[in-house]
Amino acid sequence: MSSLVKGTIATMDDPTSPPMSETSSSSSTTSTAPTIGSAATISSIPFYMSFQDWWSSSSHLMLASSFSSSTIEQSPEIQAARLKNRMIEYELFTSILPDYVHVYPPNASTPSKEQRPSISAEFIDTVVSDEVSIHEFYLENNQEGAEEQHIVIIHGYMAALGYFVNNISNLISTPGVRLHLIDLPGFGNSSRPIFPAEFLIDPTTRQDKIAQIKLVEGWFIDCIELWRIKRGLEKFNMIAHSMGAYLTCCYLMKYNKDSKLVDRVVIVSPMGTESSEVSLISGHQIEFEPEYETELTAASLEMGRPGFPKNFIIQTLWNYNKSPFQILQKLGPFYSKILSYWSFRRFKNHKSEEIIMKLHRYSYSIFNQFQGSGELAITKFINHEILARLPLCERGLIEYLTEAKVKTLWLYGDKDWMNYRGGEHIHKQINKSDPSLSQFMIVENAGHHIYLDNPTEFDHIVAKFFNLEC
Repeated sequence: MSSLVKGTIATMDDPTSPPMSETSSSSSTTSTAPTIGSAATISSIPFYMSFQDWWSSSSHLMLASSFSSSTIEQSPEIQAARLKNRMIEYELFTSILPDYVHVYPPNASTPSKEQRPSISAEFIDTVVSDEVSIHEFYLENNQEGAEEQHIVIIHGYMAALGYFVNNISNLISTPGVRLHLIDLPGFGNSSRPIFPAEFLIDPTTRQDKIAQIKLVEGWFIDCIELWRIKRGLEKFNMIAHSMGAYLTCCYLMKYNKDSKLVDRVVIVSPMGTESSEVSLISGHQIEFEPEYETELTAASLEMGRPGFPKNFIIQTLWNYNKSPFQILQKLGPFYSKILSYWSFRRFKNHKSEEIIMKLHRYSYSIFNQFQGSGELAITKFINHEILARLPLCERGLIEYLTEAKVKTLWLYGDKDWMNYRGGEHIHKQINKSDPSLSQFMIVENAGHHIYLDNPTEFDHIVAKFFNLEC
C-alpha cells in the first residue's frame, strides 16, 4: 500500500522534500492536535482528525448518479454536500487572499457590478449539458478606465482550481483583468458523470484507437467550449498546466481557428509533447489533422521522455483504467491521514500550519469524491510512463500555432520530472517561421507544479507575457 501511496502523490510532490521513507516516524504518529506555527515539525494529521474527516464526508458525492444537473436541483442532500465542499474552498481562498479581494460566499447573492468592491470574487457553477456543470472561481478587477482582459486558468491531473490560490493576488492586481479558474469535468468541484464505458474499451486497430482518443479529448474540450459560450467569452488568454495544457492545445486546434478567441497561452509543464514508441502517429505517414500535414523525422524520436517514477501498482491500475484514488478511498478512516503526509510536504512553504490544514481539507474534499469520471481519461491519453499516444508535436500543433499566430510561453521547472525537450522542440519549430511567436523558459526552484513551487517567479513571468502589472 505504501508503494501505491508514493506513486499516487508523486505527480504533485515537493521536488525539494526528502523521500517519504525519511520522514520521522515519531512525528507521523503523533496523537495530539497540531499547534499553529509548528508545521515544520509535523508530518501528518492525527488519526482522530482523519476519522472525523471520513465520518463527516458525504456518501452522496461518491456516487456518479448524484452529479447530473437535474439531480443537483432536486436533491437537498446533494446540495448540502456540495455547499459544504464549496465552503471549504471559500475558507481556503479567504485565508490566503489579501483583504482587498472581496470573496462572496458560495451561498450568498452577489450585487450588481456597480455595487461591488473594486476587486471581487465569486463561485459560479455553469451547467453545460444534462450531466456536466463546470465549477469556476471568478475574479474581476473593476477599477475604472481599464480595458477588460479575460484569463482562463486550467489545472492538470490530480489537481483542481484551488491550487492556484497563491497566484491570484498578483494576476488580479491589474485593472480590467478577469480571472476564470475552472475545474475540468470530473475534477475538483465540477460535476462527475460516469466516464463513458465505450471510452474504456481497447480498440483493436490503430485508426480506431486514434478515433477513440479524439472522442475522449472532445469529452473535455467540448465542455470547455460550451462553458465559454454560456459565460459569453469572446476574447481571452489562457494558462494551463500538465494534462490541462495538453487539452488546451487540443481545444485551440479545434475551436480557435476561424474566430480568433485566444491570442496568448501559457503552457505550463505540459504532458504529451514528445514522440516515442508509444505514439500511434509516428512512422505512419498520415495526415492526422485535416488542415495540417506533419513531416515526421527521426529527430522527433530523440526528444527524451518524462522522468516519472516507475511503479508496478500504478502501471497495473493504468492498464485496467483505474484511478489510484479509487483504491485509496477504500482506506476509509485512514484516507485523510495518508493524504495528509503529502499535504504537509507539498504545502510546507506556507509555514503556517493553519493554511496547510486548509489546503489539506480542500485536497481531501476534492479527492474524496466519485472517481470513475474524468480521472480515468488520462489512461487513454498517455501510458503509465507519461508518454502520449497522440503526441502534440506530431499532430499539427506546430503548424497551427504558426499559422494562427497564437503566442505561446512554455514553462518548466528546473526540478521538473516532465520532459522539457518536447516543449522545447515545439518552441524551436514555431520560431523557425516566426521568432516572435514562442518563448521558452525553465523556472528555478520549481518542480512540475511551478505555480506552487515558485509562485513569485511564476507570477512575474506570466504577468510580463500578458502585459500585466505585478
